[in-house]
Amino acid sequence: MRARLAHSPVGVVGDKRRLDAQLAGSITDGGLGLDGAWHRFTDVLVPNNIGLDSERFLAFIPLSPSVAGVWMDAMVGTANFSAESWLEGAGAVAAENQVIDLLCRAAGMPPGSAGCFMSGGSIGNLSALAVARDRAGGRRVVAVADTAHASVDNALHLLGLEPLVVPTGPDCRLTGEALRATVAGRSDVGIVVASGGSTNAGVVDDLGGCADVAAEMGAWFHVDGAYGLAAMLLPELAPAFDGIGRADSFIVDPHKWLFSPAGSCALVYRDPELARATHTQHGPYLDVLRTADDAYNPCDLGYQLTRRASGLPIWFALALHGIDAHREAMRAGLRLASAMADALDACAVTELVMRPQLGVVLFRRAGWRAEEWRRWANQVLADGVAFVAPTTYRGEAVGRLVFMHPLTPPSIVDELMQGLIT
Repeated sequence: MRARLAHSPVGVVGDKRRLDAQLAGSITDGGLGLDGAWHRFTDVLVPNNIGLDSERFLAFIPLSPSVAGVWMDAMVGTANFSAESWLEGAGAVAAENQVIDLLCRAAGMPPGSAGCFMSGGSIGNLSALAVARDRAGGRRVVAVADTAHASVDNALHLLGLEPLVVPTGPDCRLTGEALRATVAGRSDVGIVVASGGSTNAGVVDDLGGCADVAAEMGAWFHVDGAYGLAAMLLPELAPAFDGIGRADSFIVDPHKWLFSPAGSCALVYRDPELARATHTQHGPYLDVLRTADDAYNPCDLGYQLTRRASGLPIWFALALHGIDAHREAMRAGLRLASAMADALDACAVTELVMRPQLGVVLFRRAGWRAEEWRRWANQVLADGVAFVAPTTYRGEAVGRLVFMHPLTPPSIVDELMQGLIT
């Protein structure tokens, strides 16, 4: 496992029939014993996965957890911290709140803002939008960009809310101007959702402009910053997030660009009392959680009751290494994304869709359609160069690379370009 942290292979896509056969009989009445169970883990499970933590994983949104974060994640599991309430996990909750406070300060949120950690961005968005729905009253229409993450659409479906899709331009950015034009003349829009770094293109929406429109309508303003909002910690990128401090709620996933293990989302509210009104669960067995006037219960701020202390790994890594080390790790991905963009720009057969704002690079290859992109992705995986996943831009099949891992070798730019040229 230590070797895996130092250098993670890309891995392979497992074959279902072969895996089913290899794992058949692994759960028995008497058990396999340590050797038998461990053998199946190391020899069957581990090799048949794509390594999301690999420095050569350039698809979706990669994971690159720090050794400190992984170590503390193991400690959280070992100690079985239950961090849904102050009564049960005051130490863990207090540490998590240090991270929440850091994010509130970076965003410029007002005093009194607070939040909690959830298991991921999907449940974070769902929890925030449930509060927004209750605050919006009968205005159940949600203005959302055509580039919003799929979890937002799913949350709206689960909450019985109606999306009002706002078109974005060639730069994939939701602007205040486009939002204002779309909601003009409507009185049923109670929520506005913007992105602090879209998944497909890595673009930050016009948060200030969207905040203006939301304020004019008296609508709740939520920012899905699961992927990109951590970059507000970088002085050179902070201006791109101007307006985030006016959000009623936002999320950041530390397991994305803050180098924490998977399963962590920081959810922040401008007014946590509104969240408590929506999410506080009642039952005689829960009354003891609220006997103290100063009780701070994360379970009152989001959908989850029983909850792992998923904020402890990022707290420990920040406490150990400091914020600057995390900033430098983010900059490593940004530098490599820029280098890849330069190489694509200089090549006669490739063309950038747009310059990367964060770590996502979208590009075209002359003469390639969906089938050629699939073949290229399969080939670079087979060669051990990288795991990539092409996407679409305005209905056109294009290449997509995401640079976030601080240990991704600079040589990968030339390796990828070679496969695109030949």
